[in-house]
Amino acid sequence: MAETYKKLAQGQLPATAGTLYTVPASTTAIVKYITLTNNTAGAQTAQLFHDGTVAANSILPAISIAAGGWAEFEGTIIMEAADTLSGDSDAATSITYTVYGLELT
Repeated sequence: MAETYKKLAQGQLPATAGTLYTVPASTTAIVKYITLTNNTAGAQTAQLFHDGTVAANSILPAISIAAGGWAEFEGTIIMEAADTLSGDSDAATSITYTVYGLELT
């Protein structure tokens, strides 16, 4: 089994919930760290989901991130092949996300 530590995903949150990362086939991913950075001059909200985009799939409920501020997650989220990490912000391209972790193949 190969273990690859890597940046799993990076980009800017869309205004409506969209997929940020999909675990490749025959792979298990372990998310260890997520950072959300507000690139704007005003407060923005962000939220994240695992395997769906309804409240029951929320892993980070809507939070407000101050202008120029950030939010961090450090922990463990186990994701199986085809699982998705999704998210959104109240204004497209206002929040940059970066997801770091491990892929096991």
